[in-house]
Parts: sequence; structure tokens; C-alpha cells
Amino acid sequence: MRLLSAVALSVAISVPALPVFAHEHASEKQAECELQAAIVTRAAELRQDRTSKKKALETMTSGEDEAVAEKYLASVPAIVEWVYEDLKRKQLKQDPGKAYFDACVAQ
Repeated sequence: MRLLSAVALSVAISVPALPVFAHEHASEKQAECELQAAIVTRAAELRQDRTSKKKALETMTSGEDEAVAEKYLASVPAIVEWVYEDLKRKQLKQDPGKAYFDACVAQ
């Protein structure tokens, strides 16, 4: 549990803030957080599959990866960088997408 909290805190601090505006309704915010968390989950899956960071970027920014909503394509490089460079392999098994989602909706 402590590791998951560390991942959530790391997400909240390390990942550049993606656009979620205060005036959005809770359901809209939750939907945006789900889209963003899907990107984190996809990057973590690719890393766990031992896909290179370069190939992960190519895959996720191709416009064909269903996990990446088009409006977040510009954010993919920062998220992939964070997943590949800042998360430890052990943290990848702790569902960083869920930790990201929890941190996002808590903001």
C-alpha cells in the first residue's frame, strides 16, 4: 500500500499537468482522468513488454493506438518519459494508471 501511495504521489508531482479545468463537472473530470490514465497504463504495458522507449513513442503517437485520445497526443512524450525513466519496474506492477487516475480526480 505504501508503494502505491508513493506511485500516486510521484504521478501527482512528476507528470506535467494535463488540462483538467476547475469548472468541469465531476463526471467530465472523471472522464478526462480516465483518458489520461489510459495513456499511463498503455506506456506501462509497453515498458513491461520490454518495448523500447523510442518504439513506445512511435506506437503511441501514431494516431492508431486506441489507448491514446487524439487530444492528448502532445502529452504522450512527457508521460512516456516519466514511465520509462522515473518509475521502477516494481512500480509498473502496482498499476500506475490507477494511481494516476486516483491522483487526477483528487485534484
